[in-house]
Amino acid sequence: MGEPERQCIGCGRRGPQSGFLRLAVVDGTEASRVAVVDEAPQAGRSAYLCQRRECIDRALVRKAFQKAFRIGLVIDRDELVAALQDEDGR
Repeated sequence: MGEPERQCIGCGRRGPQSGFLRLAVVDGTEASRVAVVDEAPQAGRSAYLCQRRECIDRALVRKAFQKAFRIGLVIDRDELVAALQDEDGR
């Protein structure tokens, strides 16, 4: 059996899970829930992004984070971009 396949919430590309950033929601009040890169995956709702800035921007424009998690969220674009740079080793 191969690696699980996931889909990017930004561009819709499908591929092996290892090629994506996994995002999860940090609990908080309804007004302060934040989507963050999930470094230690646990059970629960998650969303995946390609490791490209264009996908972050497209997901933000499409409100894909809110749709994927089915709740209102605060999204920190700079944190997501920093996570991409960490993945790239820059």
